[in-house]
Amino acid sequence: MIQSTTEFFRMLPSKCCTKCGNKINEQADCYTVTCEDCNDFQHYAIHQN
Repeated sequence: MIQSTTEFFRMLPSKCCTKCGNKINEQADCYTVTCEDCNDFQHYAIHQN
């Protein structure tokens, strides 16, 4: 039986960081291979007045 495209992508394993091995929280256009902790990203809150 042929597997649906949706089921195929749902069954893929979670993406893991290549440096520490932790699971990467992916967005729709995520191409990174390292997690935010290993990249030393700093996130700043955006305040709208």
